[in-house]
Amino acid sequence: MECWVRATPAWVEPAFVFFWSVVFYLLCARQRRAVVSNLRAIFPGWSFWRAQAGSFRVIWNFAWTMVDGVRASVGQDVILWEIDGREEFERLSASDGGAIILTAHMGNYDLAGPVFSDRFGRRLNAVRAPERNAELQEHYDKRREQQQSASFAVRYNRAGGMLGVELASLLQSGELVALQGDRLLFEVSATEGVMFGRKVRFPKGPFALALAGRCPLWPLFIIRRGWRHYCIRVGREFEVSNDRSNREGAMADALGLWCNELECVLSDSWFQWFVFEPVFEGEANGE
Repeated sequence: MECWVRATPAWVEPAFVFFWSVVFYLLCARQRRAVVSNLRAIFPGWSFWRAQAGSFRVIWNFAWTMVDGVRASVGQDVILWEIDGREEFERLSASDGGAIILTAHMGNYDLAGPVFSDRFGRRLNAVRAPERNAELQEHYDKRREQQQSASFAVRYNRAGGMLGVELASLLQSGELVALQGDRLLFEVSATEGVMFGRKVRFPKGPFALALAGRCPLWPLFIIRRGWRHYCIRVGREFEVSNDRSNREGAMADALGLWCNELECVLSDSWFQWFVFEPVFEGEANGE
C-alpha cells in the first residue's frame, strides 16, 4: 500500500482513500461492528443506519491518517498543523521536569511526534504496542529508525519486558513519555472507569507510572481537521495524588479526570477515535 501512496498524485488521493475505506468497511465485519458498538454507547439515540454511516466515517478518517503518515515518512512536508490549547502547550513546553503525555488512538503518532518533539527541550519517548505481524513490525522498525533523534524515540511495550522501570527512570531524569490511555492491549493491568454512563476498562499503567515518576499527566490529542490538516489539542495537566494512605482512591480520582477529558474530546471528535474493538462494558448496541 505504501508504494501505491508514494506513486499516487495528490489529486487522486480522495478516490484512493475512499476505495480502500469501502474495502475495509465491507470486509472487516468484526472491526466495523466494534466501531458501531462504541459509537452507539457514546450516542445512545443514534439509529442503526446513522451508526453505520458513523463507522464508515471513522474508517475513512483512519485511512487518511495512514496516507498522511506515509507522505510524512518519506520527507514530504505537506501537513498543516494548528494548536488548540496553546497556553497549555506552552506550559508543557516550558516545564523542565518529567511528564506523561496521555493520549488516545486518534490521529497519528508518526506524524506528530517527530514534528513537535523539538519544541519540548527534552526527549519525547512515544510508547507503542508491537505489531502482531512480525513482518509488519520489521517494516515499521525500519521506518521509525529514520525518525529517531536526540529529541524523539519510539519504545515498544513488549510482553515480559522491563519497560515500566525504564520509563520511570526516564521521567525522573526529566524526559517526556507519551502513552495511549483509552483501551487495553494485551495482558496489562486494568482499572475501571465510567464514560458516557457506561463502564470502561482502562490501562492502569499511565497512572501508576505517574505516581512512581512523581510527575503530572497532560492530556493531548491529535485530531484530523481536513485534507492534510491536523490539530494538537492540549488539556489541563493533572496529577495522581501521592497519598500513601489511599493510593487506590488517588488513582481513581486521576482516572475520573481522564475520563472527563476523553468524554469531552470524543463528544466533539468521535469520528477520529480509531479503536476497532468494543470498549464499553454492558449491553452492546452493535449490529
